Amino acid sequence: MKYANLPLLQVCLVFFFGIWFGFIEFSFEFLAYVTTSIILLIFFIISFLVSKKYSKLKSVFTIVSLLFLFSLGVLNTKTHLPKHQKNHYSHLLSTDSIQNKYITFEGKIVKSLKSSAFKDKYEVRLNTLNQAKTRGKVLIQVPASKDSLIDAGSKILGYGRIKAFTDPQNPQQFNYREYMSNLQMSHVIDSDVDQFSIEVSPGFNFRSLGEKARGDILKSLKNYSFSKDQMDIIQALLLGQKQDIDPETYESFSKAGVVHILAVSGLHVGIILLILQFITKGLLRIKYGRLMRQVLVLIGIWGFAMLAGFTPSVLRAAVMFSFLSLALNYKRKTSAINTLALSAIFLIIINPYFIYQVGFQLSYLAVLSIVSLQQRFYRLYQPGFYLDRKVWEIISVTVTAQLGVLPLSLYYFHQFPGLFIVSNLVILPGLGVLLGGGILIILLGLLNMLPDFLAHIYGQALDLLLGFVNWIASKEDLVFSDIYFTKPMLITSLVLLFSLILWNKKQKLLSYSLLNLSLLALMICIHVEKQEQLQQEEVVIFQTYRNSQLGALKGSLLNLYSDKSKNLDSIKDEYHIKNYKTLKGVDSIQIANFRNLYELNSSGVLYIMDSIPVYPNEDFHPEYILLKNSPDVNFDKVLLNLKPLQVIADGSNYKTDIARWRASAEKFKVKFHSTWEDGAFVFPKN
Repeated sequence: MKYANLPLLQVCLVFFFGIWFGFIEFSFEFLAYVTTSIILLIFFIISFLVSKKYSKLKSVFTIVSLLFLFSLGVLNTKTHLPKHQKNHYSHLLSTDSIQNKYITFEGKIVKSLKSSAFKDKYEVRLNTLNQAKTRGKVLIQVPASKDSLIDAGSKILGYGRIKAFTDPQNPQQFNYREYMSNLQMSHVIDSDVDQFSIEVSPGFNFRSLGEKARGDILKSLKNYSFSKDQMDIIQALLLGQKQDIDPETYESFSKAGVVHILAVSGLHVGIILLILQFITKGLLRIKYGRLMRQVLVLIGIWGFAMLAGFTPSVLRAAVMFSFLSLALNYKRKTSAINTLALSAIFLIIINPYFIYQVGFQLSYLAVLSIVSLQQRFYRLYQPGFYLDRKVWEIISVTVTAQLGVLPLSLYYFHQFPGLFIVSNLVILPGLGVLLGGGILIILLGLLNMLPDFLAHIYGQALDLLLGFVNWIASKEDLVFSDIYFTKPMLITSLVLLFSLILWNKKQKLLSYSLLNLSLLALMICIHVEKQEQLQQEEVVIFQTYRNSQLGALKGSLLNLYSDKSKNLDSIKDEYHIKNYKTLKGVDSIQIANFRNLYELNSSGVLYIMDSIPVYPNEDFHPEYILLKNSPDVNFDKVLLNLKPLQVIADGSNYKTDIARWRASAEKFKVKFHSTWEDGAFVFPKN
């Protein structure tokens, strides 16, 4: 007798919603979440026993089971939040008021992150802060070293300035604070060259072992004639390290629609599994051979994951293919969706923050779309020849994978590669050869047995890959970029995608209804968002270094005002303007020099002050004053004469002048905003 009809995918979705809901902040104590889960556990047991005796109450057991799963997801997230971790360092910062001050610290390096020109960056798990025992992860920045990076697992201690990550200074810019929060880091410690020391840990550490192996591999390959571009691709393709890839090269892979091959994921781990299954096939002939084969396959999969640095994509793939290898070796029937769901559950139980990481979202949606939609799409056409079938298989996999990640790609990256089918059709068949050949190159290199001609051939193959990708990316007319795509559009498009994934041919009426309603909701959402875009109005003073920029947005037109000394045409290419243009759906930008006065509709008048003030008349009282280029004025007298409601000082002013003006504004009880400290200023609409 079945007491509840709960397919594994639905169970996982309920648990996922619980995980997501757990990130929403409420004023409840942690004990309230524990108590709720315990109460639901009791109801779960009671409903199970009752439904066992009275089958008509099976639906009650189903509902209670789902609520219990939801509560477990919420509780799992709450246990990982700093707020509910007693010894987390964030509590010390709030109580001791040491924010942005020098502190002493001691911790263990988890892994190295991408370095900047002047700083090496490390993810560090703290042990003490100002001699107080604590926990939690921080980003530690130290001066860039010409020597090798510090190994994972090493102990780092010293002192430095600690500060919280801040929101972006301009609207629609990349939110680094939110990105680091999803990596469970809210603060950064800056330490100078003579302010910290390193103690190499004698203990065993998988990450450290992986870093050492990667270092040995790279050292051995440097003895051969691989170019920098070739080495960068080898690191990304085989070692899971894409941080050193030239930004232009990475952008080319993105425009060609094959950026996924630079992130070690299911495609790579799947090929590794096939190779391991083939190599260990002979063990099946001996006693306990099946067990030995399974152990060796798992060691191979997780050894590759360790080598790739345990990134979210490779972790997901390693967990999923571990389950799959068990099913293959013991000849158990398995569902790819169930295997995928189990791997996801395993990972988010360990770290619920994974669900907010873009790579994690993209990889799961891509694989979910392939396993649920590829066969349906493949059956639309029945090829008659072997080559035709293989081509159609690649096309069907590529299209369904692209369909799965399309909503997220449009939302996060705002572009769509028009030639993704062509690029995948050419690259995917040869990817197995590149991976297999790369593994052989690495093994021979480590053994000092790699012939120069073989290294040259492999390097030429990588050059062919890079050349083809650059050629595809150069067809810019077929790369659709700066696509306006909002969060409501993302949500409704995901609903449409899941209505396709959950299609059930046995329940055609329900499936057709869900599909049509989802499609209608997406069309309505797109229409509403476009109408709101055409009606949007906003005036913003951007934060720019030693320059002044004022933007007046109306509909899809942005009027941008800047200093005369600035090359006006180059402003359109500035990072914050390009982002603002994309995310606001701006079609055209008109650039002009500053005026003295701006009418802000219902908000009032903005007066620009960059020299000796000249007022239109004695009764002139603007609601807003923008100070730029550090005007030499008696600011107390200006405030007495003009009586503004708000003063804004932008990034073209000296910080010493801003501090003096702020003091004057506080004395006269006038609101003061510095874009240096507070970011861009957006004028209120009424």
